[in-house]
Amino acid sequence: MRTFVVILLAGLMQGCMAPQHANLDAFYAHQPRSIVVVPVVNESPEVTANSVFITSITQPLAERGYYVFPVYLTDMILRDFGLVEAGHIHQLPAERFYELFGADAVLFITIKDWSTKYLVLASSVVVSMEYVLKDTRTGQVLWKNDQGYVHSSGGSDLITMTVSAAINALMTDYLPLARQANFMAFLPPKGLPAGPYHPEYQQDKSKF
Repeated sequence: MRTFVVILLAGLMQGCMAPQHANLDAFYAHQPRSIVVVPVVNESPEVTANSVFITSITQPLAERGYYVFPVYLTDMILRDFGLVEAGHIHQLPAERFYELFGADAVLFITIKDWSTKYLVLASSVVVSMEYVLKDTRTGQVLWKNDQGYVHSSGGSDLITMTVSAAINALMTDYLPLARQANFMAFLPPKGLPAGPYHPEYQQDKSKF
């Protein structure tokens, strides 16, 4: 059973850790400086996932050297224009966000998974997101990525493993997992190049 659990968790992680490089030609051609993050589409069964996740997105983007429009102010402005449903917002032309915010790029995020897999002797808490960054003047996709993160329980004996799995399934805080997934999503080799407010701006192309 322990071997099966290890294999299963390794399979979940494999897609997240594959060292594939992104095609960033469009990104380098447009060189965005500011990013507006719109409300997140939540495809998971956890109804609170989008509201928890949105609090984790600003810091890693800012640390990559971009100006990020405050997410709650963005939400308020969109609501003032009658734009409430995330699914509808994601269908709008990217140029609309230049009209509303003057941002260079708009980031659309879809939560694909936000759940706990419970296997009696082990459990894994999984977060998985899709990121799509578009230029707000042309609507062109500048960058996209799929990223997930898995937190698993474990133990050295049967009783410890069972108790650990149950606690992990019930008590795990998803927010740190979302933060870690975002951190991984924006770093090489599939992440965002350093922005204009980062010391490696225009110096890190070899990493991508």
